[in-house]
Amino acid sequence: IVSLVIILTPHVLGESSGLITRIVGAVCVAFFAFMFVTVSSRIVGLVGVSSNPTSGMTIVTLLGTSLIFYALGWTDDIGKTAVLTIGTVVCVAASIAGDISQDLKSGFLIGATPRKQQTAELIGAITSAFFIAGAVWLLGHAFTFGSEELPAPQATLMKTVIEGVLQGDLPWGLVLTGAAFAGVVELLGIPSLPFAVGIYLPLSTMTPVYVGGTIRYFVEKSAKGDSEMLEKRNERGILLGSGLIAGEGIMGVLIAAYAFFAGKPQGIGWAFRGTFGEFVALGVFALLGFYLVRKTRG
Repeated sequence: IVSLVIILTPHVLGESSGLITRIVGAVCVAFFAFMFVTVSSRIVGLVGVSSNPTSGMTIVTLLGTSLIFYALGWTDDIGKTAVLTIGTVVCVAASIAGDISQDLKSGFLIGATPRKQQTAELIGAITSAFFIAGAVWLLGHAFTFGSEELPAPQATLMKTVIEGVLQGDLPWGLVLTGAAFAGVVELLGIPSLPFAVGIYLPLSTMTPVYVGGTIRYFVEKSAKGDSEMLEKRNERGILLGSGLIAGEGIMGVLIAAYAFFAGKPQGIGWAFRGTFGEFVALGVFALLGFYLVRKTRG
């Protein structure tokens, strides 16, 4: 349906996009969406929605589509817009596929009615589209994408892929080096996707992830093989971690709203910049870690 809409709707891939461009774009959407929706649903069914590599699938889509457009000579701004639009459609399709698979799997376990779940999924998808668009608009206007307050590393990476391929200056040596690293870590039994994420995300983002993983390792180790205790601790840890993630997201939007409406583009917290602020943040972070350990262990 989306592919037909792309073909039949003028300017959907850019104001100067012609019929041939829309047909190629529709084929790319159909191919990559079919492939990655299947992958997303299967991964979520086997492991869980937290292991769904949406960003990786989006980058592959952007890379493949950019190479096709480069071969056809569509390397202007219209081509970049079209590639980004195709990547967005595939990204949303893969994300929703994983989310729906998780919901249907959970519903099956508790005996929910699939028909009612599907109705709720449609309502949720339509409603969330407005709220997500509003949140992204608010964040972009309150701060600025790519700034210190809102670095957006994944978006920057995707922009680099599109421009690098279409302009012909993508450092393929680095790309192939990264692919070689991925192959080596897979042979060592380490999942390549988390390894890659840890490389390109900034240290400030990965530090909490590392600390959280370390806490989980020691909490699980202290269970000393007791499967029942281990399961309870995992459940508590996942619930607490999910709450922290949700709370951080909500507070981020609220702070952005305050910064936007109060006319303070630098947001809240700049008075704590410097050594004093670092010690305050370290203390709060340590208290959160201590609370997580204590509540998880019961």
